[in-house]
Amino acid sequence: MTEEHKKGIWFAYIASFLTPFTLLLSGIIAIIYAGYKLDKGADEVAYSHYYTIIRSFFLFLTFFVVLGVSAATTTGMIAGAEYWIHSEILDKVLNILPFVGGAIAFVAVVVWLAKIINGMKLLSQNQAVKL
Repeated sequence: MTEEHKKGIWFAYIASFLTPFTLLLSGIIAIIYAGYKLDKGADEVAYSHYYTIIRSFFLFLTFFVVLGVSAATTTGMIAGAEYWIHSEILDKVLNILPFVGGAIAFVAVVVWLAKIINGMKLLSQNQAVKL
């Protein structure tokens, strides 16, 4: 792997790692950069890292979109049912639901960051990511 690819992959990994903290901005920059560099004479190791960065970004972006839509739909349905039925159980579920979604999102962010850190370790060892 060339030194240029190695520096570029490090840039993309660091930008991907910062994605949850920059509200997707650095992740978008990382995948645009990785996509641009993907076909610029990348060997198998560089290709696997660029591809993994792009793939993991879209995988987790899709997960968070589905989580957000599911949480909003479920909250709306429970709020509507609670409005008509006036149940204490539904009221408690409505109050607990954001914490459940937050816990799921927290676990997803930790898994995402663990994948990025694993990719960084493999890059420092000059090994390809297993696709």
